Amino acid sequence: MAGIKPEVMAAIRRKLNITWDAAETDERLKDVVDSVSPVLAKRLGYANSHAFSSNDGEAWPLFLNACLYEFSDALDDFWKNYAEDIRACRSLVTLPKKGSNDGAQD
Repeated sequence: MAGIKPEVMAAIRRKLNITWDAAETDERLKDVVDSVSPVLAKRLGYANSHAFSSNDGEAWPLFLNACLYEFSDALDDFWKNYAEDIRACRSLVTLPKKGSNDGAQD
């Protein structure tokens, strides 16, 4: 999948319990990531182009859960169900880094 690291795609497939290989499924997963990533990144205080990974700490499970909800056509429920978690994570993401003048990470 162009643009999405294989380890990220593997984690999404595990989260969604996708055990089969099909081009249509891969395209749907790419669509899910493309729709979830910029919106979640913005709400968390990352740049819109942020590529989520397991290095993102508390943002990582939020990303995986957002993918799960979007894959099920229920992303609106994700925003409601995880609003408190998103606010808490945003606080961590936007905390000024030691020796930095701004809070948001790239």
